[in-house]
Amino acid sequence: SLKLCRNVIIRDVSILEGGHFAILATGVDNLTIDNLKIDTNRDGIDIDACRHVRISNTTVNSPFDDAICLKSSHGLGFARATENVTITNCSVSGYDVGTFLDGTYKREYNRYSHNSPTGRIKFGTESNGGFKNITISNCVFDYSRGLALETVDGGLLEDVTISNITMRDVVNAPIF
Repeated sequence: SLKLCRNVIIRDVSILEGGHFAILATGVDNLTIDNLKIDTNRDGIDIDACRHVRISNTTVNSPFDDAICLKSSHGLGFARATENVTITNCSVSGYDVGTFLDGTYKREYNRYSHNSPTGRIKFGTESNGGFKNITISNCVFDYSRGLALETVDGGLLEDVTISNITMRDVVNAPIF
């Protein structure tokens, strides 16, 4: 968990079962996440009230929760937009935990209480501060839910560009 940091680079790391959130960044400015492999049972990467973020060349497998999740909560004690974020050349999935890193890509979901995997890219649910200037490009969704754009807390969603997205075996709405 990172809070109120600047100029952070997380690169070339693998995470297996990363706890509540494998990476949680709150109020971080100038954050680079590059070439990560995350295989976890909860959120993979949560970007909350951050500015100038680049997530690239990263794969997140998260069957029970969101793979990459943008938030703008009151985690800083006030509403702050998540803005100037680029997510590029990333893959998200919802295979069984541990089977992404070991290369077996199992889908034994029936033994769990969930009806289908999550593993998606999502804006919200916490969205008080809103989202501005977000770019998502060249990303692959594989055996997961699709893209979720949610602003249920009254925050704005503006200047969002999404391009070159590939979705395979999406288990519910490709765009929500």
